[in-house]
Amino acid sequence: MTNTTAPIKDNQTYQISSRRMDVDKVIVPAVTIFIALLLFFFMLFPLWTILKLSFFEQGQLGLANFTLANFEKYFSTPRLLNALWHSLYISIATTVIVTVVIFFFAYAMTRTTIPGKPFFRNIIMMPLVAPSIVQALALIYLFGRNGLITAHLLNTDWNIYGATGIIISEVLYCLPHAFVILFTTLSAVDIRLDEAAESLGATPFKVFTRITLPSAKYGIFSAAALTFNLTITDFGNPVVIGGNYNVLATEIYAQVTNMYRFDLGATISIILLIPSLMAFMLNYYISRKTFSMISGAAKPDIPPSRPLKKWLNTAYCTLVSISIILIFATVVMGSFVKVWPYDWTLTLQHYKFPSIGGYSAIWTSVWVSMVVGVVGSFITLVAAYMMETRRPYFKQFIYFLSVMPAAIPGLVMGLGYILAFNKPYYWFYGTPWIIVINIVICNFTLGILSSISNLRNIDSSIEEASISLGGDTIRTFFQIIFPLSRVAFFQNFVYFFMRSMTTISAVIFLVSASVHLAAIEIIMLDNDGWTASANAMCTCIIVIVMLMLGILHFVSKMTGKRTQVLNQV
Repeated sequence: MTNTTAPIKDNQTYQISSRRMDVDKVIVPAVTIFIALLLFFFMLFPLWTILKLSFFEQGQLGLANFTLANFEKYFSTPRLLNALWHSLYISIATTVIVTVVIFFFAYAMTRTTIPGKPFFRNIIMMPLVAPSIVQALALIYLFGRNGLITAHLLNTDWNIYGATGIIISEVLYCLPHAFVILFTTLSAVDIRLDEAAESLGATPFKVFTRITLPSAKYGIFSAAALTFNLTITDFGNPVVIGGNYNVLATEIYAQVTNMYRFDLGATISIILLIPSLMAFMLNYYISRKTFSMISGAAKPDIPPSRPLKKWLNTAYCTLVSISIILIFATVVMGSFVKVWPYDWTLTLQHYKFPSIGGYSAIWTSVWVSMVVGVVGSFITLVAAYMMETRRPYFKQFIYFLSVMPAAIPGLVMGLGYILAFNKPYYWFYGTPWIIVINIVICNFTLGILSSISNLRNIDSSIEEASISLGGDTIRTFFQIIFPLSRVAFFQNFVYFFMRSMTTISAVIFLVSASVHLAAIEIIMLDNDGWTASANAMCTCIIVIVMLMLGILHFVSKMTGKRTQVLNQV
């Protein structure tokens, strides 16, 4: 009996293995090629159209002739050239301030025993849940020509419009991004190095300058590069609070929408792309160096801080947190008072939204963000799975394409989309679907890196067991990998959702008469003089994003409990 069944089992095993190999031979190349084509068509193709419009002009017989006329015009026009110097000045000043401010904030979180650390960490991350424009709106209400502090408390003619306003608003906008990097860096460096230096008689100042700073240098440089990139590519704050102080991002928008000079807009986009790409490459290089500075035996326990050090750091973190709270409180309060700062009667009239979009813009933003969250999280997880486990021949090329979107300013990508896809045969142009595609591609980098990090934490023996039992790529992914990655999937979903709700630069060129988004409506309302309604729209976005974060927290908590029960069983 044993002799008759053994060959049958071997034959079944062979058939299962053969089917699995046949499926893998088709699925793996097909999915990999699809991802490559997706990034090529929706990222490289728009960039090529910008390059073509900048460097080529239509000649005789329909031939395109290479030219530098657009760049000559740019560098010979003082106002346009000033936009470059303004952008560099704003970005450098913001980078220096943010790096210094957030380093000491992260130092207090990781090197002292101050009270209220969870509260401070939550407050410093608050700017992530709102469009970047929220800082500018609040600063105008507080320090504008008719600001509460400048005009009514101090009775001064000074106002915050111009370079000062842009720098302060960008500093408040970039704080959480830099904090994530420096908090991770300082948390990973072994604190026992500081203790050893102090035990050898080193003063606190020497320990800080000789041990703490050098051990965190790569994290500091990485945070600085990221801040520079975020500032030079931001559009929301400069367009609201910049006044006549033009920067590259606002100049691109002005050339395209006001003057219909798409060639100059594309030329300025190339100029903006150069420092952005340099900052990204520097950040990428430094991030790789950071791993060599991290100790695998880092000690999590922090020795009790001296009273003076403890309370000085507490006061410092409190001051930074109050600044952020004041910004959000001003925007929310400004949406409910009748006439800021004259009539403090509470009202809901600003939530009637006199703009064309109104609540339909909020609804469009919500469902578009839901689609972006699902599509972005799923595609980046599939792409990461293919690269990490199936390792196709052109894995490095796919990875390079996957991280490239982080180096491309959203405004540049948006302009590339209208130049590349404004054709009758691209059915998705002028619909919400081009916005979905744009946001997914623009935020592809963080999604893919997060998914890769999650897959590396999954024991490879689990997948090997699935393969040995005859599971092909599709079954292994949906029955093994996807369930094990559900927490990371929900985190990526919220990230894509949050970016979709708050992004301005990437989609400013893609809204149309029939497609309105809440974040863009804020700019339209403010430009039309309905600043209080702009604050109300900001408040709606903040509430929606906070609700989604609450849902993620609940889902993660329930998922964690289920995992613990399964482990006990």
